Amino acid sequence: MAMEETESRVEVYVTTDTSQAPHKAGEPKLYVMYDAAKPEAGKLYFTEAEWDAFVLGVKDGEFDLDEDGNLPLLPAGE
Repeated sequence: MAMEETESRVEVYVTTDTSQAPHKAGEPKLYVMYDAAKPEAGKLYFTEAEWDAFVLGVKDGEFDLDEDGNLPLLPAGE
């Protein structure tokens, strides 16, 4: 099933206020990602290590879509 095209605007900011993500309260800073076109959809909170891993995955093509707009199937075992 192809992803529907919808208007979104992904934004990221860094914060030292962990009050909105108490499960990550011990972290010195958090990377916060959200869709500014749909702020009611919530936010994703990443530690610095999680953010670094995410960025490396993007650079490595882990999140690239196929020609139909779908995520490719993962090889068995992943």
